[in-house]
Amino acid sequence: MNSYNAKLYPFKSKWMDIDGNKIHYIDEGQGTTILFSHPPLGSSFMYREFIKYLRSKYRCIAIDYPGFGLSKANWDYKVGVEQQSIILDSFLQRLNLTDIYVVGHDTGGPSAFKVAIDRPDIFKGLILTDTVIYPISEYSKLAIMLDIVGSGFFGWLNARTNFLVRATFRYGIRTRKLSNAERGQYLSMFNTNAKRTRITQMLFDLKQNEAFMKKVKLGFETVLNLKPTLMVYGSKDPVRELGIVDRICKLLPNSELHLISNEGHFPHEGQPIKMSQLIEDWISKQG
Repeated sequence: MNSYNAKLYPFKSKWMDIDGNKIHYIDEGQGTTILFSHPPLGSSFMYREFIKYLRSKYRCIAIDYPGFGLSKANWDYKVGVEQQSIILDSFLQRLNLTDIYVVGHDTGGPSAFKVAIDRPDIFKGLILTDTVIYPISEYSKLAIMLDIVGSGFFGWLNARTNFLVRATFRYGIRTRKLSNAERGQYLSMFNTNAKRTRITQMLFDLKQNEAFMKKVKLGFETVLNLKPTLMVYGSKDPVRELGIVDRICKLLPNSELHLISNEGHFPHEGQPIKMSQLIEDWISKQG
């Protein structure tokens, strides 16, 4: 895949080389920066409606991590949350970005938030969407699920059937049915065994990289605990049902929580305009 559907994704593609990885990104609009960090089941494509809505007031930047979307990974790049964090840190330094609000979803959350922990002065606020900030070992049900995802059999199944992408269409997005063109774009993003394998590798690494997730947890407790934080989760997201969302709210006194009614783990596709409006309203209150 060399490009996204131009009707769905009417943005100018930009490119950057980082450590031999050919990084695709978009940079739309002007003003305060909103940075989007995607999950393994997506890319910058999943934020297209956000950027269409928000770019009239803000500078919106969305990256495709190496091996995902249109970005190409170097031959020795190791897929994982920590590696993505390193890439993102270099990316932000190259663009000399400051005064950033960062949107992190799923594994894209910890990858981006670790950069904020290391360089808190360049981040104005955090936007957590259906993500985690704690070691997976602290949640046995989630650990078991990711062990299954990381198993050889499940990896084989997903690589051959695109199971996770198809399951997301049905269970992760609940209040809107994707168009044929949207579904086709997601399927084409993961149209090879190697691309599908990266999904399971990323998800399993979230569990395996305990040391990294401990740093993220500690960083939220000691560095980011007073940062203005917006939390937007699907009301039926399993992450919320495990109590993770309530725990984060208690940790962050400057946080504001909104639940997207009847949505699952991907309200970004179910209710993108609603989420964009929440982001717009929240940022406008930060001054």
